[in-house]
Amino acid sequence: MSGAAQARQRRRTSGIPPLRGLLPLVVLLVLWQLLVSPDDPYFPPPSRWFAALGDLGTAGALWPSIFTTLLSFVLALLISVVVGAALGVAVGRAPVADRVLGPTFEFIRTIPAGAMVPVAVLVIGYTRSMTVAVVVVTSLWPVLLATRAAARELDGARLEAARVMHLGRFETFRKIVLPSLSSSIVLGLQITAPLALIITIVVELITQVDGIGKQISLAQSQFQSETVYGLVAVTCLIGLAVNLVAAVVARATRRYVA
Repeated sequence: MSGAAQARQRRRTSGIPPLRGLLPLVVLLVLWQLLVSPDDPYFPPPSRWFAALGDLGTAGALWPSIFTTLLSFVLALLISVVVGAALGVAVGRAPVADRVLGPTFEFIRTIPAGAMVPVAVLVIGYTRSMTVAVVVVTSLWPVLLATRAAARELDGARLEAARVMHLGRFETFRKIVLPSLSSSIVLGLQITAPLALIITIVVELITQVDGIGKQISLAQSQFQSETVYGLVAVTCLIGLAVNLVAAVVARATRRYVA
């Protein structure tokens, strides 16, 4: 196989989407810039977006908002993965617990994030902890369900080998269970990561807690359409970065398990 063919094969198996997929979006933005009137109040050209973001940065509101949103998102994502994986293993390896907790899980995971916000505000208040709590409760399910399914199908021969080697519970979990479930956990992570980011923005929009969502809401209420578009573009860039990082993590996990 030639070097070019090998490079193409590596890209196909890496799980990382090629950046050339952004070309249609770049073409669309260029056409938008060229064809739309600079004074259009509803569809301002991209050049006005960047100018509005520059003004927001000069006012000292852009970077703190991005940092706050990223912090809330990262905290919620980490908690979602840990809690989701732990619950998935617990119910997946214990049929009784699965039967008892299954209906409760199905009830909670159907509750929309927006419906949880008023309750979370009453209990926790307008704080970052409230944002993190809502994001965790509504976004941990992909990890939990993927891990539960994998735990149900865990190879009994591997566990029997652990018993033969007289491995303790912790060693069995570290050397047998965790490597066997890591691919499923990472799959759940890839689904959960963009979902957690979206819910973080939505909660900030609804509650006006500090973050990108609050800035979008403020700009919308003041009819600053160019700022709204600019902040949405920033959110999209963050989402793209999140997907790329998740793909890298998935690739590294596949290599580790292999």
